[in-house]
Amino acid sequence: MEHNRHDDTKLIAVIGLLVSVLLIVSILFGVTYFFDFKHTHKVIDIRSCYSKGF
Repeated sequence: MEHNRHDDTKLIAVIGLLVSVLLIVSILFGVTYFFDFKHTHKVIDIRSCYSKGF
């Protein structure tokens, strides 16, 4: 059985690509989760949305 160096390089490249995609998705999820978590404690006054004076 012949061991090809090109196949090893492709395998390392694919594994590196998958790890980098996983890292990017995790970072984006974390940023959006913490940004949303920070803004969920604001109280919205529903009555202030209606026009007054009618």
